[in-house]
Amino acid sequence: MPLSQYHLLSNCTDEHLRRICEHRRLPIPHRWEEGPEGRVRLLKTMVFHLEDHKQLSNTLADLESKDLLVLKHLVESGTLPEPGVEVHLADLGLIFPTAEGWSVAERVADALADFDDHSLNFQGSPEALLQPAPLYGFSMALTSVLLRCVAGIRVLKGGLPAKKDLTQLLSHNVFLQEEQDATLLFTLLHRLGLLWSREGRVDTLLPAVLAHPPRWVAERAFASLLEHDLKSWDMPPAEDRRFLMQHLLERRGQVLSIQPFLAFLKTLHPLDENRTRTAFLPFLGRMGLIALDGSREHLGLTAHGEALAQEYLLRDLRGTEGHWGPLMTEPPLVLQPTLEGLTPMFQNPHRLLKLAQLAEVEGLDTMATFRLGPDTLVRALDSGLCLEEIKNRLGDPGPALPSTLLQLLDDLGQRVGEVEVQQGKRLVRARTAHLAEELRLRPELSPLKLIPISDTVMEVQGNGNAFALLKAAGYLPKPGRFLPVSLDEEEDLYLWSMACLAFVDEKGMNHHLEPVRQMVRTALQKLHDEDPNLFQEVQKRVPMLHLGGGNQAAEEMQLILEYASGHNLIVELTYLPPAAHRTQLRRVTPRTLEGDHLQAFCHLHQEEMAFRLTRIQGARLLNERGWSPGHAQAG
Repeated sequence: MPLSQYHLLSNCTDEHLRRICEHRRLPIPHRWEEGPEGRVRLLKTMVFHLEDHKQLSNTLADLESKDLLVLKHLVESGTLPEPGVEVHLADLGLIFPTAEGWSVAERVADALADFDDHSLNFQGSPEALLQPAPLYGFSMALTSVLLRCVAGIRVLKGGLPAKKDLTQLLSHNVFLQEEQDATLLFTLLHRLGLLWSREGRVDTLLPAVLAHPPRWVAERAFASLLEHDLKSWDMPPAEDRRFLMQHLLERRGQVLSIQPFLAFLKTLHPLDENRTRTAFLPFLGRMGLIALDGSREHLGLTAHGEALAQEYLLRDLRGTEGHWGPLMTEPPLVLQPTLEGLTPMFQNPHRLLKLAQLAEVEGLDTMATFRLGPDTLVRALDSGLCLEEIKNRLGDPGPALPSTLLQLLDDLGQRVGEVEVQQGKRLVRARTAHLAEELRLRPELSPLKLIPISDTVMEVQGNGNAFALLKAAGYLPKPGRFLPVSLDEEEDLYLWSMACLAFVDEKGMNHHLEPVRQMVRTALQKLHDEDPNLFQEVQKRVPMLHLGGGNQAAEEMQLILEYASGHNLIVELTYLPPAAHRTQLRRVTPRTLEGDHLQAFCHLHQEEMAFRLTRIQGARLLNERGWSPGHAQAG
């Protein structure tokens, strides 16, 4: 008959007690070796923790199935464990030496009674052959969606891609084969603020993507996959998904039989076994996060799944850096005289996205195929790129480029800038007086009400969008630095949105940009205080900003703060100070999370301060290094 935990522990040597505490990570009372009372305190502490349901369940869940079977057979039939296994189980405090041999504590025996032999025997047989999983499948699938959305796709009122555009996402895309996968990944990216919705179309918000390291998209999308409500895709609850990935990570390198493994997990957590098996596991397999055998009876965690689970569950970003090496390279782009470009798919996704700005994406397989043309290059110019930058992205503008492409670039160079729009001053400048006269006479440009100031300069007195109307009339105005298209033809929103995008612009201006950043932050704070409605409109159009438009989920905010403190990065908080009526933007360098406070260096007050978590309404991670000196002060 199983004995009590206290009785079995009291017969152990001091050395055995130390080993159990070390392997089970139990707290040890101070000076427990000083007399019988100290030992009694230690035994009571150990019993409390060893019989804790969560502690015991996690310990049993970490065991291999053969060890679990040894324990169960010892309880039911008294079968003694094999030499070697007994030492491991004894060090974990699961079995104890007695005069008759080995015994199991009563609490452990009760826990094992919930299992049958079938549910404990979840190790895959040696004959189970797992099929190769798609290499970096999840990351590549996300990148493929971003690439297809660079030029914009139409969406329905529900926010998902229209049927024709959904087919476009799947066309010649080896990383996505099913519509439900495409819509799920599209939704995860949209929720991250990396896709921008405008007038029934969605495109990739490149400044937001390029502001983060290449691996960030996959890391945060994987976190969303395990955290968000995905009932529309018939996924099990978020807690089930997290629980499953946690136990797959603990059994990395093992081949598991799916049915008994899920039955085992179900005894530890009320798992939705049906949806886990029919929806979640197949999706993980298609994304290359797990590998499955041909009959889908066995699974194993892949290197990609292990890296993402380790980063999400253990917050271990440095330990997985080596995994991302192939996605940090920039191999050459091969351009054909037909204006077709080929480059390996396994490379820095930022490079692929920059190429997608210049060309149509035709195929995504081992090689990414792009198609250049006059229309795609004009589209790139409209997005704010200059000809020199286009040439640099395509490679050396010398003999390496085909003559057809060089001729196309030369023709564009002669046409671009024949007219110039100065947004802030509402002026249009033509290259020649004859062209200026032509612009005034064109009926398509009548909404601008162009009034000549000189032979080549005209003032816009109408309400039309000068850049858009000139483009529609067949001219190529000199492009601005950012998107030369106003939002809803409202100049204020246009200027504010462009100012916000400047925060994430990384085109070599960073060392000059700090004074501008300070000015824009001050202006944004003023806008937030004086015109909250306009501020909300700006935030809606620039979704990567978290500037007070509703509280972020506490878990997401905590992960952002923990990530920033671990990597010495600056965070921009939307913070409500004590006795204040409106939130403020605070740039801080997080140090630690202590209870309900964030200890951080405040760059506004230039000192260490403690920020109450309940007063933090939003947190945005900045791609800037921070610093954390000295002593904390309440704030």
